[in-house]
Amino acid sequence: MRILLTNDDGLFTNGMLHLEEALRDGAEVWCIAPDRERSATSQALSLRETLLLKKISDRRYTVNGYPTDCVNIALFSGEFPRFDLVISGINHGVNLGDDIHYSGTVGAARHATLHGHPAIAMSCPIRGHDGDFRRPAAWLAQWIKSNLKALQPGKLWNINYPEEGTGANGFPEVVITRQGRRIYQDRYELLSEGEGSRIYKLLETTMGRKMEPGTDFDAFESGRISLTPITTDTTDQERLYGAL
Repeated sequence: MRILLTNDDGLFTNGMLHLEEALRDGAEVWCIAPDRERSATSQALSLRETLLLKKISDRRYTVNGYPTDCVNIALFSGEFPRFDLVISGINHGVNLGDDIHYSGTVGAARHATLHGHPAIAMSCPIRGHDGDFRRPAAWLAQWIKSNLKALQPGKLWNINYPEEGTGANGFPEVVITRQGRRIYQDRYELLSEGEGSRIYKLLETTMGRKMEPGTDFDAFESGRISLTPITTDTTDQERLYGAL
């Protein structure tokens, strides 16, 4: 199996390094990542800007763009072989509920599915770029080997691995979930103002969530690994087939 590995945190973060190491047992792994952190860039794609593809070492590259640019170059520049699977992560921080609409990690994986590739986006609550991701990386490598039939072309799994919780095999229990709902409480700080202009900065705030059974939040916060199948079709099916 040939795997393309990307993220939105950068090539030299442990989330990617530890996953690359775990996947190399039984797979040919190619890594491509933004040359700096590009969190919360969703599925942004550089349309008019030029992109610098830089080879760092054998099968390891950086791009001065977004995570989606990394995937797009790997798929269409002619510099890379064809891939059997695209994985984005392991992200430093979770991507639960409505976070997936903003996440550069999920955006990169979603882009791969739009072009017919099976894809996985994986996140973990470990925040430091020098954190230890070996355990979630080992679990994902094992899960892929055991669930090849679940990796279908054009399909995406959004996975969130908790820091604690163990199942029968030593890893946390795995549960298939639906996307939960996030409650955002955004606030801005006014930094300065001049004639006709103001400069604002988005502050970090505590985000809420709706705790409902069967959601990714419910699984994750009970110490279980959340696997959420994500579709690229955003049609409101209830309104389409229900009463207007």
